[in-house]
Amino acid sequence: MFGLLLQNFSQLVIMVKYKIDQAYIASVLCENRDKPDMHCNGKCYLRKQLKQDEQQQQNGSTGKEKYEVTYIDALLEFNFAPIAPSTDLFVYYQDPAIHTPLFSFFHPPQA
Repeated sequence: MFGLLLQNFSQLVIMVKYKIDQAYIASVLCENRDKPDMHCNGKCYLRKQLKQDEQQQQNGSTGKEKYEVTYIDALLEFNFAPIAPSTDLFVYYQDPAIHTPLFSFFHPPQA
């Protein structure tokens, strides 16, 4: 899912990478790093990357893998029967004291 989103928002990813590494890009990768009066600060590198990404999208080859998402209804093939055979176990609790009727009532001892 993350890969699909990266394909659609590739320009946003390029701009975020530029903002994160702006100091490195301005000092190492910028074409105009020898001309500080231009105040380029790596914008030439950003422009070049965005232009390259746009050309790749126009050509149809983004250099990224394409993902095909398909739906497979696997529940029709899944067997819900248990793996081991099951046996039904019925347990009845019978207390003989419960079934005897009570004809007398309890009276507390008199003091």
